[in-house]
Amino acid sequence: MRVRDFFIFICHQLFGSWGIAFLAGFGSFSLFDMLPDSAGLKPSMHILHWLLTENPFYPVQISTGLYFGWFLGRRFPHKSMPWVWILPLLVLAYSFLAGPVVSPWASLLIRPESLRGRLGFYFGWGCQPRDRCIDQLLLTMPFYASAAYSAGALLARNASAKTRVISDATDPMPLPRS
Repeated sequence: MRVRDFFIFICHQLFGSWGIAFLAGFGSFSLFDMLPDSAGLKPSMHILHWLLTENPFYPVQISTGLYFGWFLGRRFPHKSMPWVWILPLLVLAYSFLAGPVVSPWASLLIRPESLRGRLGFYFGWGCQPRDRCIDQLLLTMPFYASAAYSAGALLARNASAKTRVISDATDPMPLPRS
């Protein structure tokens, strides 16, 4: 049973961080392609690229993580789902403390030395793909996606626990639990 639980945790870990990033990109581009191009009013693809990769707050990945964490947490609840954010946090914390290690080819001018500079580098506008810096895409975004996935799983767990309590309270003759 322990091997199975470990395998399930690894699957949630991979899906909760990198799978969410893939689904957010794939789903966004698919939805964008479905927009009609009536009278040339279709928005530019640049907006979608900006939302997915150049915005340091990653709203598409976070909302996708929340939704799929909640959806899978309701359908396939597992005790490891709320803990998926820990490994990406450890990797991000190591990189934050050690300094930027993912983008060695990025300009030395954007490498932060101060605490404020590192905060801007990992969580703000200091590291952008257009500057050949992908630290946020490889470290910060998986942490955000996995934290949202875990939060969605917790919301699903709490919602199902509340509905269970409400149904037990309204049931005239509840069955004993085993």
